[in-house]
Amino acid sequence: MKSVHIALIRHSVTEWNAVNRIQGHFDSPLTDHGRQLAASWIETIKPESFDAVITSDLGRAIETAEIITEGLNLPTLRLKDLREQDWGKWSGLTLEELNEKFPGMLDEEISKGWDFCPPNGENRRITSARGIDALIHGAGKVAEMVDKKHPKVLAVAHEGVLKTVIYKLAGHDFMDDKPKLVKRRRLHWLKYDGNLSIERLNDIL
Repeated sequence: MKSVHIALIRHSVTEWNAVNRIQGHFDSPLTDHGRQLAASWIETIKPESFDAVITSDLGRAIETAEIITEGLNLPTLRLKDLREQDWGKWSGLTLEELNEKFPGMLDEEISKGWDFCPPNGENRRITSARGIDALIHGAGKVAEMVDKKHPKVLAVAHEGVLKTVIYKLAGHDFMDDKPKLVKRRRLHWLKYDGNLSIERLNDIL
């Protein structure tokens, strides 16, 4: 069976990221800085070495992937299940507004680990399950499309889905007293060979 190697990153900086506004399933475009940052990753990622691209269906992930792979015309899959965690009623609020309107609730949810769930949103278990399913589905499609024994895929997703996928694969419980596995703006390598697994984490971009 083929083994598909997946380079997983988060999208670059958006207008809402810049003001600490929660996006969830909402969307906002990359800032000029975000576009420059994504372009700066090209040298490290070496997109010409990849065989395909997987992104969520949200604009910020698509735009990041397009900047990194500009001019390469790589096969691309856009998968809804790679979307960010749904933050429900908290979507669109800044962190300051959230804490004003729902005092103490964010810290209360964070203390629940895997059961963190914004009102009318989804918990981390659901986010992880759909994210893993999406990566497996995407890797399987790439294995069918690409005539190589070890295809390489660039996957551009979101912080919440990226962390829940990695934490699930690593058996991490998401509690604050445990070391954080995922560093900011890093490249993570997964492998799909019938099972999805971690190859290595936190390569510097």
